[in-house]
Amino acid sequence: MKLYCNGLELSDALSKVTKAISGKTNAPILEGVKIEAFGDKLTLTASDTEITIENTINAKIMLEGVIVVPGKLMNELVRKMGSQQVELECIDEKVLNIKYMDCESKIMLFRAEEYPKFVDNDYDNVINMLQSQFKDMVNKTAFCAAIDDARPILKGCLLKIKGKDISFVAIDGLRLAITKKQLSMPSGEINAVIPARALNEISRLAGDNDEIMTLSINNKKIMADMGHTKVIAQLLEGEFVNYERIIPRESITEIKINCEQLEQTLDRVSIISRNVQANLIKIEIADNVMKIDANADIGNINEKVPVSMQGKDMRLALNSKFLSDCLKAVDTEYVKINFSSSIQPCTITPLTGDDFLYLILPVRLMG
Repeated sequence: MKLYCNGLELSDALSKVTKAISGKTNAPILEGVKIEAFGDKLTLTASDTEITIENTINAKIMLEGVIVVPGKLMNELVRKMGSQQVELECIDEKVLNIKYMDCESKIMLFRAEEYPKFVDNDYDNVINMLQSQFKDMVNKTAFCAAIDDARPILKGCLLKIKGKDISFVAIDGLRLAITKKQLSMPSGEINAVIPARALNEISRLAGDNDEIMTLSINNKKIMADMGHTKVIAQLLEGEFVNYERIIPRESITEIKINCEQLEQTLDRVSIISRNVQANLIKIEIADNVMKIDANADIGNINEKVPVSMQGKDMRLALNSKFLSDCLKAVDTEYVKINFSSSIQPCTITPLTGDDFLYLILPVRLMG
């Protein structure tokens, strides 16, 4: 193999694909990045078997070939080369010679034939959606996925598609997030549980624009194609929880509240509440005012936020971080919060429509 490419483009590609290298593998080959040089394209691939990221850049290929380089070493080295033209030349399939300006480096290679195949084109369902739309949906839900291994299925988000309706659902046992959008073209019926880690990686690589991304899905994998970059992820196996049965259908108290005001209040309150188990805050709603108290050994704080209130007075305790996370994810000026009782979940929704729904379980207090 011998080729020339732009140093910044190579560095950007390496930076993207090495996100898939976990560092916890027992297979040394998976610490590598596969580099394929054919035609005028350089394709880089990295994987930990659960997530695979592929990126393609332009290059002047003098001699085609396939090599596997130590991923993080190559990424760190190329990142410090700047925008200079880089020459890559493979010597006897064991050593890669890297030339830039008047400098030269050599790194040892893995055996390319040992690198597994991760990318395929065998998918049953294909849909197109805006990258910005996908990014928004992930940002509104993935933070509510579980992070421990107690129930592996909850470490993912449920993707549901029926016709033009698309939704993401995440639940960790203490909180729930649902967001809904409309696709431009109808699709078949799809239900797939995607690891939250994979969704977050796709979201980071997606643009805040109206460019199209293609999602290809079968019963084991999902592939997100963003043009020069592809992310392939293994789907989680098992049945997702019946989340709809835990959403309260009636409430006794409803408030409408300014998101920015409440978020700023929680930001101050968290200075105290983060020193308490479960980030505990006590909330009292009465006379169109929400009172928020946090008490810890180091001190206490009391805040008031004006609300528009309907129904009965309400007292309960919540995890302040859970509430703050939801507010940071939404993009509306006001939200509606409904309460059924001090021990039943409360829900956060937009004033109109069903773009999102968050559910938070209260913290039970002794006595």
